[in-house]
Amino acid sequence: MKIFASAALVLLAASPMAPAVAGGPGFGRGDAVPKSMPIGNRPGNPLYDMPVGQRLISAFGERPVFSPDGKKLAFIGRSYGDAFEYDLATGTTRNLTAHSPNKGFLRIHYLADGSYLLLGPRLPAATREETRFSRIELFWMDARAERAPMPLGKTVFEGIATSRNSNLVAWGQMKIDPVKKEPVGTTIFTANVTVSSDGAKLANEREVVTTTECSVEAQDFLPGDQALLMPCYRFTPTHEAAGEEVVSVDLRTAKLTRYPTPPQLYGEVEGIFPDGSKALVECADDRRRGMDLCVLDLDPARPRYTRMTDIVQYGGYKYGNPSVHPAGHMIAAQIGPAEVADAGVGEGIVLIDLRPDF
Repeated sequence: MKIFASAALVLLAASPMAPAVAGGPGFGRGDAVPKSMPIGNRPGNPLYDMPVGQRLISAFGERPVFSPDGKKLAFIGRSYGDAFEYDLATGTTRNLTAHSPNKGFLRIHYLADGSYLLLGPRLPAATREETRFSRIELFWMDARAERAPMPLGKTVFEGIATSRNSNLVAWGQMKIDPVKKEPVGTTIFTANVTVSSDGAKLANEREVVTTTECSVEAQDFLPGDQALLMPCYRFTPTHEAAGEEVVSVDLRTAKLTRYPTPPQLYGEVEGIFPDGSKALVECADDRRRGMDLCVLDLDPARPRYTRMTDIVQYGGYKYGNPSVHPAGHMIAAQIGPAEVADAGVGEGIVLIDLRPDF
């Protein structure tokens, strides 16, 4: 298994890994999301002109996630590529999947026991769109990353949610109209990943809810694992997201709760804070031209949105796929150009310290 420290990051990521202290650098909640988030034309490159409290830890990569103990960070090197893991204490990065032949992966997640779940195609389709929407499967890999990723026999729509308390996992499967070839809804499932000396399998699989008004993606379990936070997409016939909102589903009753999104805002929920009171949201007027990170209070009666970053001032750049540290004092996110071939593509991983009063 290859382990390395990227020399390209020496000048870009030399700051310590400790969280911000009172009065020290770090990001705050910011102001309420404005009626518009115009794209700017500030000169420079945000990959080099980092604000105080933010640092680049990898000059490549996308879709970062923290380990359950918060000591490591897994991410995908590039779409349909290998998975990597960054050690926050040593600053070293290792390739997790190069030891086994594969067709590449789009996402990686940790289970509570430290093993991994990977999402990727066993056999790609003729087009990237068909692969993304119908060929992405769920794989398990041991915590030492020594075995080949093992398929669990499930196709997955977009991402999955993993519990911080157990090996509980949730995923969605898209329903496609066989005649119109358009999305007509999604079904959310949950199951436990049981691990043995022979590998892993899914147990206690349960169908939770089917949505037809929009397509939902499993994102994060709320504290206690009794509900699931999800983005809710409305797609065009060409699979472009035409509208989004934030919803949660009660896993016992299948009741959906909506957190209203400002009408002008593209707001895709991504990472939940440990206490479940708020979540990170990718936010933009037009995500194809630039996208920032916002914070949403998870109160359906008063869903307050505040703006945390301002990368769109440069024009043509975006943050994406943020993940919250288990202790809540730090965020990992991908960074890169806004105009990309596929949703989720990034060109580097940053860590962002949060102020104690965040």
